[in-house]
Amino acid sequence: MASDKIIYYDSDFIEKFEKLKELIEEENWPVLQRYLIDNFGFCFKLFQYYAKEIANGNARDFDEADEETKRELMRPLSHRQYRMVERAFSNLKEEEDLIIWSIWDFLHDNERIYEKKVMSVAEIDCCSLIYEEVLSCLARRVK
Repeated sequence: MASDKIIYYDSDFIEKFEKLKELIEEENWPVLQRYLIDNFGFCFKLFQYYAKEIANGNARDFDEADEETKRELMRPLSHRQYRMVERAFSNLKEEEDLIIWSIWDFLHDNERIYEKKVMSVAEIDCCSLIYEEVLSCLARRVK
C-alpha cells in the first residue's frame, strides 16, 4: 500500500534527488531555493505529522505498512548522516557551500539511498532540520 505519509525512494524521488545535485552544482541560488521548497518541503511537513501522530498513536500509515517498510521506517541514521547533520549547523560563513551540500550528502548517504526503500523516521527528522538550515543559507544568498 502506498501512503502519502511515507516517503518512498521510488523513481520519482530519485529523479528529484538527482536534479537537486545538478542545481547545487549550478549555484543558481534562487532556482535552487524554489526547487527545495517545491520538492523537498514535504519533509518538514511530514516531520511535524510524525512528531504529533506517532506520539499520539495515530500513525495508521505505519500500522498498515508491510513488515519490510516498518523495519525501514525505524532504521537509524548512519554515522555519515550524523556528520552531515553536524556539518549543516556549522556557523562559519566560509562553510556555507558545505551547508548547502549537506542536504544532498545526507540523503545520498554514501550511495545508500539507492538501496533503501523508504526514508526512516530518523532521516525525516534530520532532513527537515538540514532543510531549514539550507534554506537559511540560500535566503542570505538570494536577498
